[in-house]
Formats: sequence, structure tokens, C-alpha cells
Amino acid sequence: MTALMLVSASLNLMLGGALLLLWSQEKHKDYVRDWGWSWMLLALGLILGPIMQDWLEPGPLRNLQALLASVALMSSQAFQTVGALRYRDRRVSLPLTLALVLAAVVVLASLGMQDMRQAIVAGAVMLASMCLVSGWLIWLAGHRFERWVAMGFVALAAVHISGPLLDPKAQSLMTYSAGILVQTTLSLGLILLSVRRAHALARHQGERFTRLAEFSLQGLVVMRHHRLLYANPAALRTFGTDRMPAETVDLLARFVPPEQQEAARERHARVLTDRNAHLEWESHRLGMDGQAIHLHCLSSQVEWDDEPAELIVMIDDSSRYEAVEALRRQALHDELTDLPNRNHAVTRLQQLCRPGGTPFTVLSADLDRFQLVNETLGHEAGDALLRAIARRLHRQLPLDAELARLGEDQFVVIATEACDTLAAQALAERLLAMLAKPFAISGAELFVHLSIGVALFPQDGRDAATLLRAADSAMHRAKSTAGASWLFFDATMKQAAQARLEIEQALGRALSAGEFLLEYQPKFTAGSRKLCGFEALVRWERPERGRVSPAQFIPAAERTGQIKALGELILKLACAQLQEWQRRFGQGLPVAVNVSPLQFEDPDFATRLLALQREHGLPRGLLEVEITETAAIGHVERVLPQLAQLREAGVSISLDDFGTGQSSLTMLRQLPIAAMKLDRSLITPLPAADAGAIVQAACVLGRSLKLDIVAEGVETYAQAAAAEALGCTQLQGYLLGRPLPEAGATRLLEQVLQPAPAAARPGLSAG
Repeated sequence: MTALMLVSASLNLMLGGALLLLWSQEKHKDYVRDWGWSWMLLALGLILGPIMQDWLEPGPLRNLQALLASVALMSSQAFQTVGALRYRDRRVSLPLTLALVLAAVVVLASLGMQDMRQAIVAGAVMLASMCLVSGWLIWLAGHRFERWVAMGFVALAAVHISGPLLDPKAQSLMTYSAGILVQTTLSLGLILLSVRRAHALARHQGERFTRLAEFSLQGLVVMRHHRLLYANPAALRTFGTDRMPAETVDLLARFVPPEQQEAARERHARVLTDRNAHLEWESHRLGMDGQAIHLHCLSSQVEWDDEPAELIVMIDDSSRYEAVEALRRQALHDELTDLPNRNHAVTRLQQLCRPGGTPFTVLSADLDRFQLVNETLGHEAGDALLRAIARRLHRQLPLDAELARLGEDQFVVIATEACDTLAAQALAERLLAMLAKPFAISGAELFVHLSIGVALFPQDGRDAATLLRAADSAMHRAKSTAGASWLFFDATMKQAAQARLEIEQALGRALSAGEFLLEYQPKFTAGSRKLCGFEALVRWERPERGRVSPAQFIPAAERTGQIKALGELILKLACAQLQEWQRRFGQGLPVAVNVSPLQFEDPDFATRLLALQREHGLPRGLLEVEITETAAIGHVERVLPQLAQLREAGVSISLDDFGTGQSSLTMLRQLPIAAMKLDRSLITPLPAADAGAIVQAACVLGRSLKLDIVAEGVETYAQAAAAEALGCTQLQGYLLGRPLPEAGATRLLEQVLQPAPAAARPGLSAG
């Protein structure tokens, strides 16, 4: 009998070990581990219980042996039931399981201490109950094989019940014989059940992968040594086919462009030798029709038929690639002329401007008076002209010269072979010669002139931005000369440009900070040399910089549009000074203020000036406005109505710099002017006879129009005498009076005007 029980225990150990070994291959199947430990603990319970119970005499050791046997048997059944629960994917509470096992052991131990017969019966009932629970859980799985295994649990429950029924000590030969048979059969059933489920899961996962691969929008390709092993439908569609190529087809030669085959060969070899390789890459491949496809791929190793292979997950990224290329082309290309644009030119210059790089030349070329073409023939003709110029230059430039369009009518040429001044000069002259022939545009022949600025690397700049600025500075200086021309950059151009920029930027701050003031140059009546008025001249006193020449800041104000704000300030200062003199002396002399043509662009200029005059309480005739001859003639439609409005309100108008413009006699008669000022270029040559003839003619013209004639720039006694003799009515110049600050002009007025009595001063009471 003991030998039979030892066989049963040994067999349970072997079957439990087999289940644990099976679990070690797939450790995610916890139920296999639980059943393995169940069989191992069942064997331990048999050894400690029925086999060893007769080896020990009654006493503490035997009681301990019985307790350990109970723990092993109850734990065995607990693992068996937990395994069934986990097989059905049910949640298992470990604390509850331990509590039940402990409770069962306590019950059995208590019964064993009172009546061993009751303990054996209770143990058999517990074991049978847990077998029935396990069988019920497996039965519910529903498959026929699983129900056969469930019947094995029922049979095992019957074996457990038969023990105390057939023998008080549960040592019946029939029970142990049936137990060996049932446990062996059930163990084999559980092993087969675990293997069957593993196979079912693997088959399910395979089917799932197949469905994912077949319906995936990503292409999947498996290959080894550039021979195709598998391709899903998405991959086949990517290459424009619905059939897999034969395994004998060399994928490298068939689908990979020649220039990319070496990279593909190296990547494939790396993936086959490195199981952890994950290589992301983008490249072109050829479709079945020979068209290029841009792929975004991830390569990794996969076991295929027990050998390593390359798995390629791919996306057809052609649309994105084409969109990016289009954006890149748009960013670096000029759509109108099909030339590279500024961004491309700057990038190319950055590549060339490396330390120790080879000298090269940059030519900035700008079309002269291109805006006139747009205004007269339309922008379509202007665009056509730009395209024609680009084509001609592109065809005729040397191969080493790169042409790009920088902007509206500006081009740049980067000549890597023109590395000295002689070569650069020759290229600039060649550019001018290319445009000597006219262009046929919109039925008209158009002659085009270029102004070209030339800069050399590295002497004129060591980076792209500096070189372009240098070439642009030289080009703008070349535009100031008539006709087509070119100039080399020199440092004075940069200094002049920086000075212009600095003045322009400082103007706005100076207007806000009140850095402008007026000086007053006196005018005198011819013959008597009596003071008859002033001309207000604006001055700019920069803190810590000193005085800035009007020749610098007036053009800067006109370029930036700040001349309007500056003009308004000058008028306010002049009106305020006239108001002060009127208050102090009770009368005053006229003050003339120069007005820029840009101020007349505002249709409300005359209205605001008259409002300013009223605001300061100035009587008629004290404020005069000087406008240049060129401004009056060139903007007559805007200027004439406002001049008439000012003249009607008592503001005298003087025509400044007469003799430098293109006045017609008819236009002079139409202008509502009270005086004309002869330009200093007419006065300086006096008393030469030929110069005197011109001045005399101008004076005759002025007198016929009832105008005062002011000789400007009188610096010698001879000039003053000649101007008076020839008919000038007023004199102005350094000979008679330099521009005076406010205090100096006031003192001069004090010598001419007697201060008015207090009762007669405007704004003051008699007392």
C-alpha cells in the first residue's frame, strides 16, 4: 500500500514538474503555473499525510506532520481552483484565498485533535468541493475538450469522497488506484488543455496580425538578401501592382535607383546582423511603371522561417515630399522669372563665405526707371520685361556666374571665377552690354539700363549680409549717375549709408525731444538797406553731438515722411515768435517760412496754417510762405488752390530759388505770389555782364508782375550794388546779416522798432 502511495506521489511530482516546465516557456499563462504547483503540493500532502502518518508515534511531531499535510493539501486545492479561475480570466483575490486556506487548515486541525475520523471526512469533502468548483469553471468554457477536462475534475472529486467511504483512514487500495489513474489522466488533460489554448492563442494572434497587415494602410514588406518573402496589399499598391513579385526577383536591382543601392545594401546587412536594429529612413523607390515613389520607412529584424529577415514598415510619403519640395522651391525660387530668389542667393553666399574661401564677386543690378514701364504699359508688360531680361542674362552669363532675382527690379550675380577687380569690371561691363539691344514687349521696343554695384569677397565683406549691403550701396550710388553705369564698393559708401540711417532714426526722437529751433536771417530793402523782414531757418541741436546740417536732415525728413511733422513744428515756432514780438513791440516784421512740397500733399494744410495764425493772434501780412519753383510747377494741381486760399487770408507767398527750375511765363502769372527770390546761383557771378543780363531780365519780369524781387546769397559789396542797380527790391545774404538766434533777432528788431506803450500792446492793460 505504501508503495502504491509513493508511486502516486511521484507521479504527481512528475506531472506538476511538467506543468511548471510548460509554464516556463510561456510565463504569461499563470494558470499553468498554478496547476503545476497544485500537483506538486498534492504530492507533498500525500507524502506528509497517508504515507508518513504510521511512521511517527502519537505526539507533537505527529501533530505537526498532520498540520503540514493539511496545509499542503489545502494549498494544492487552492492553487487548482485559482488556476481554473485564471483560465477563465477571472479576477483572483490573494488575501481571500489565503484566508480560506488558513480557515480550512484550522478547521481540519481542530477536528483532527478531537476525532481523526471527522477530520478525514471533512478534508475529503473540502477537496471534493474544490475539485467540483474547478470542474464547473472549466465546463463553462464551453469547448468539448474543456468539458472532458471538467469531467476529470468531477472524477477526482469522486475519488476524494471515496477515501473515507471505503476506509476509515482513507487508505483504500481502490481509492489510491483510482486516484493514480484519474490524476494522471487529469494532469495530461490539463497539459493538453494548456497546449491547445497556447496554439489557439498563437493562431488567433496570427490571424489578427494577418488581418492587421492585410487591411493596414501602411505597407509591410519582409525580405531576405533582397528577395521578397512577404508584402501586404498596401505595399503592393504603393508599388502599383496587386501581385507579389517572384522570390527570384532581385528587389535591389528592380526597385532601388542606382545611386541609392549601396545605402540600401548596407542597411539590409546591418538589420540582418543586429536583432535590435530599428532604422528609420526616407528614400526614393521605383514603382512598377518606373515612376519615383518617396517612402518613409522603418526597418527592423524579424524571424521568418527560423531565419532573420528585414521587416520594412513603409508609408508612401510622395504627396508630403512633393508639397515640401514645392514649398522649398517657393522659398528659394522666384515664380515670375524662374530664377533663384533672395533666400537662395543668401544661402549660396553663406556657403561661399567660409574662412579661407576663394575670392569671388557679387554684382547687385537694378533696372533704371522700371516703375515707368509699369505705369505706362501696365504691370503685365513689366512682368514680361522682367522675364525677358532674366532669360537673356541667364543665357549669356558665364557658366560660373549664378543669377538670382532679389526683388521687384533687382538682380544679383554671384561670379565665383571673377576673383579680382579686372575680372569683376569685365563682368559688369558685359552685363551692361547684354542689355544694349532693346526688348520687344507689348508691341513696343524698350531699351533698358542697369545700375550695377560691385562687391568683392573678402575685402568688402566676409559674410552674406555684409556683401549684399556693400553691393547694394555701390548700386544705389551708381543710380545717381545718368544712364547705365557700374561702381565698385568703397568704405565711404558704407559710412554715408550709416550716417543717413542714423540721421533718419534720430529724427523721430529729436521731434519728440524738442531738439529743433529756429534762427532768423534778416532781409533788407534795396537802396536804404533797412530791415524789412526775416527768413526762419530750422536748426537741429543734437545733445552731445552739436549742430546737424540742414543739408543732412531735411532730405532725410523728406525721405522718411517726417518733413510734415517737422514743417508743422517750424510753423508753430515761427508763429510763437511772431506773437512774442507782437506782444513786446506792438508790431512786427514779416517772417518767411519754407514749406516742403510734401506738406501740400495734405489737402488741409492751408486750413491748418490759417488756424495756427488765428490761434496766435497774428495780423495779416506777418507770416509769409516760401515754396520752391520746382514744387510749385511740379505739383500745381495740389498747390495752386491752397496758395490761393493762403493769399486771400493775407499770407504772402514767395517763389523760392527762382532760376533753377522750369517756370513758364503763363504759370508765373497764374501763381498767387507776392515775391520771387532769385537763386544764389544767379547772384554769385555778379557783377559780371552776362550774369547781370539774366538778373536784369528776371527783375523786369518781376516788376511787370508787380512782385518783390529778393536777391538771395549776397556776400560782397559788388554783388549788393549790382543787384540793386539791376532792379532787385530786397537783399538777403551774409554781407548784410547772418542767421541770428532768437535773442539776436530780437535785439535787431529793437534797433528798428520802438517798444509800444503798455496800453497799446496787445493783451496788456493800460494800468
